[in-house]
Amino acid sequence: MNILVDGRTWSLYSAGISTFFSCAIFEWSQQRPGDILYILLPKGLDPRTELPAIPHNIILLDYAKRYPKWLPNIIILQWLVPRLCRKLHIDLYYSPVPHLPYFIPSHIKTMVTVHDVVNIEMADTMSWTNRLATSVFFGQAIKKADRLWTNSYYTKSKVEEYFSQRRCQEIFTGGAIDRHVFFPRVLSDQERQDIKQHFGIKNQFLLFVGSLEPRKNLKFLLTLMPELYQKHHLQLVIVGGKSWKSSDIKDIVESPSFPQESTIFCGYVSNEELARLYSCADCFVSAALMEGLGMPQLEALLCGCPVVTAHNTAMIEVAEGKEGAVTVEGYDAHTWQQAILDIIQNPKQVRQEQLAEYDWRKIIQRLFIYISI
Repeated sequence: MNILVDGRTWSLYSAGISTFFSCAIFEWSQQRPGDILYILLPKGLDPRTELPAIPHNIILLDYAKRYPKWLPNIIILQWLVPRLCRKLHIDLYYSPVPHLPYFIPSHIKTMVTVHDVVNIEMADTMSWTNRLATSVFFGQAIKKADRLWTNSYYTKSKVEEYFSQRRCQEIFTGGAIDRHVFFPRVLSDQERQDIKQHFGIKNQFLLFVGSLEPRKNLKFLLTLMPELYQKHHLQLVIVGGKSWKSSDIKDIVESPSFPQESTIFCGYVSNEELARLYSCADCFVSAALMEGLGMPQLEALLCGCPVVTAHNTAMIEVAEGKEGAVTVEGYDAHTWQQAILDIIQNPKQVRQEQLAEYDWRKIIQRLFIYISI
């Protein structure tokens, strides 16, 4: 089977979706060596995209030098995809985001992945360009796709709620993280000390991983830190997103009453560095308002790091009832502080077998059955 794949997540880096996409594509290529996967890269590879050796049946179609940088990807795809479908004798067109270019030949099957419905339920937090793009393509792709893939049962329920009228009625569900990177590390005291020194961490610390977009609710976590730092000497280490200086959390961090040494902004780090941070952290914490899957929660648990996370959306699926994880309802500051202190002071071992369903090998095996239905 010849598959043409929208590879924009490798061209325009998006940590969560890029990881999801990479794991799925490489597992697919390994399980089905006879399939040829053409990955369309409108603007080349983003330097932050971490890829293993490319197998023989994954072919990168790099168009970085063919089109001007200012031309939007979605415009390039409108022209390229129908043309490549015919030229390469494509059997399936797959997009890891809800976007199907117009004029794909009708005999070619299509599949899209839906990661969340933020653009619908929290539209006011998105830029006008994102709102415009999703309003034009998001719903159209979900309604017209021959196969739909959601990363969680929560996202599936939302697709069913908002898009009852769609071609594909049976939705596939499955999502995981890279187990080759995120697994329990046995670190010596010296290795732990070196990692903490590298990032400027002096005390026990909480770890937050994610962008600085409003739905991640980092502002709430920051309000917990003065008391957690002053009374319990806990620091908050923040990985991901742009510089905090470009966001509205600047006012909190630069307030004279905020203990700046309580919080460390690391920016992006490599997956290997992140896995080691999970292994050193006393607790992973997320107060997100919405998550389509909760990949950082999964990464933390698979690294053996305890988790305190919000009791909503897909985070319930990932964390509720898991040994070493706590979900917190609402956003009462004292309740959150107590949950964090309880899990740090009374740590429980995270059992790997409780996360068996989050395995790319099993997910892709099920996906092949679904595609052929």
